[in-house]
This record gives sequence, C-alpha cells and structure tokens, in this order.
Amino acid sequence: MFEDVLLKLRPFFSAHLEKQGFILVDMRFYRNNEGALILEVLADRSEGGVNLAECARFNIELGDIAEENASVSARYTLEVSSPGIDRPLVILPDFRRVIGRKVRVFLKEPYDGKIEYLGSVESVGADAILIKTENKTINIPLEKVNRAKQVV
Repeated sequence: MFEDVLLKLRPFFSAHLEKQGFILVDMRFYRNNEGALILEVLADRSEGGVNLAECARFNIELGDIAEENASVSARYTLEVSSPGIDRPLVILPDFRRVIGRKVRVFLKEPYDGKIEYLGSVESVGADAILIKTENKTINIPLEKVNRAKQVV
C-alpha cells in the first residue's frame, strides 16, 4: 500500500537524517486499530539512541519534506520514532551490527526449503548474510529477506 510514495520519499528522508548524523532504519504505511493511516518512520544513530526531542523535531522536518515531495491521496499521520530493542534488520550494516547474535529471518519465498530461519549471524558479505542455525549454516541473499529482527 502506498509503495510508490515510500519509494519516492525514502531518498529524501534518508539524506535529511544522514546530514544530521542519523540513519533511516525503516518506513512503512499501516492502519492502526481505529483504521487511521499512519506513516511510520524509524530513525536511529549508527551506534543507537535517539531521544524524544529528536523524534519530535524529525516529525516536523520530515513532514515538511513529505508535503514538498510526494502527494498522498489519503489523510495520514506521520510518526517518527526510535526502533527500540526490536529494531528491524533491513540493510547489510544492520546485520553487521548483530554479528554473533541470534536473529529471526523471514523470507519472501522459500530458500533451501524454508521460509523462516532462526540462528546467529556468522558473517555478512557484499549482498548476503551467513546464518548458523541449529542444524546447518546457510548463506541467504539479502534480496530474499522479507523482514528480520534480533531475537532478545
């Protein structure tokens, strides 16, 4: 839903956050329990940690950027927040940050017979992650990953 808007805004949001020493972790549209449309933006520092005042400031700044660069046909609320402990693993540096830790990886389609893997990140290559499960070690191309997160 609204994928074209996300694709259009991602480079603007990412560049704006990076200029200030932050990274864009993830962004998505979803509907809350009341049915309202929410544009959720997760921002963080490379080493982690974003405070409430920074989230509030980014909410205003990114809202202005969204208004200037993308037209959303529906009414929505922008929410900028820290990814917290359940930070999604989206790009290769995210996986590098959790080398040696346990992760759960959900794939877009079955790979080597499974769609979900639980194991520790052994290494991260140019375009794939090496996961050591209970039974084996598997090299998963990043393009096959639907979503992933560290298991706490």
